[in-house]
Amino acid sequence: MALATAHLSVADAPPELVRIGGRRAVGLRLVGVTALLAAATIAVLAGLGVFHSMLAAGQYRLSELESEIAVERERLIDLRYELQTLHGPAEIELMGIGALGLVNAADPIDVRIEPRHITAVSPSSRTVHQGGDWLSIKTLLTDASTAHDRRS
Repeated sequence: MALATAHLSVADAPPELVRIGGRRAVGLRLVGVTALLAAATIAVLAGLGVFHSMLAAGQYRLSELESEIAVERERLIDLRYELQTLHGPAEIELMGIGALGLVNAADPIDVRIEPRHITAVSPSSRTVHQGGDWLSIKTLLTDASTAHDRRS
């Protein structure tokens, strides 16, 4: 007995098998295309989800920054009000009397300058702007204020 090999082609097959195989091939192609489209749709939806998440995080950070700006604007208004209050005449007077120990000038004070102090800062020598003798001027004012205290 000899083995016979048969080569069948679509033309040799019965028409019922050809139709079933054709349907099966079209069905497999349809399932493949559908699976491919489903995978692409899932990938696009996942990308949109990531993009939306990034957008929401940015929006949240923006709202945090806007609330910080509002708080800082309120603080700026308070600081401007405090600055205006501190520069007011009443506050300057309180600071002068309390912190600096200044006294109210109810009566005028005469300052007596001795001739030795005038010669110490005379224009013939150095001027104050050219590095004059500040120590002599300080001494002059100290002596004048102590002379006033001795008289009272």
